[in-house]
Amino acid sequence: MRKNPTKYSEEFKLSVLRDYYSSGMSKRKCAKKYGLCNPTLLSSWQSKYGEKTLSLPLEEEYDDMARRSKEDYKDENAALRKRVRELEKALAYSRLETEA
Repeated sequence: MRKNPTKYSEEFKLSVLRDYYSSGMSKRKCAKKYGLCNPTLLSSWQSKYGEKTLSLPLEEEYDDMARRSKEDYKDENAALRKRVRELEKALAYSRLETEA
């Protein structure tokens, strides 16, 4: 016995595709997350809408990243490592407070 096909709004389809592209998850996982009956729906939506209709990062943003120097990345990495250390200390202190 066949079920009646579910009708999805265009907004829903685009929302699912945006999430699929941004998350990097598999089509199967994405279909399961949104309760789609079949992962091939994503393929058909991709061919219908293409990537151009989605709000994906602009090529200019990638160009900016490509122009950054190694020093910029090293500085950012060092700042992030420092922030992680600070947060780990705060967490350890918070745990001590909780135990006391």
